[in-house]
Amino acid sequence: MQHAICYISTATRDFTDPEILELLETWGERNGQRDIKGILLYSQGHFFQVLEGEKRAVLEIFHSIQEDPRHDGIIQIMGKDIDRGSLDGYIVSHLKESTFSRPEIIGSYCESVKGMDRETQQQIKTILESFIDTRVL
Repeated sequence: MQHAICYISTATRDFTDPEILELLETWGERNGQRDIKGILLYSQGHFFQVLEGEKRAVLEIFHSIQEDPRHDGIIQIMGKDIDRGSLDGYIVSHLKESTFSRPEIIGSYCESVKGMDRETQQQIKTILESFIDTRVL
């Protein structure tokens, strides 16, 4: 059974650019090795993530995320069984002002979840828009 979870959280400390890039890369590689697809974004002290894959693996990863002291204030936006996976891989990004283009970013991330049912797509798009809108431009 396939499962998808989407959440947002807040970092418990300020990460340097090299630290956050290393974290994003490491998490992306680990999830990829477990055949977990998804999106992981970091922006101004906040994380946005979509995890998709075999239900047991997704729930194990989400449990470890909840126990990870590097972030707190975890809000699960969505958690549901899905008929099939829709993501091609695991996307990680550190969103910064210098590379920020709101319509382009939202469009590219929403494109990656087009295989999900419309309700799930809309939930993820709404949260993604809110996540990006909280940025200081």
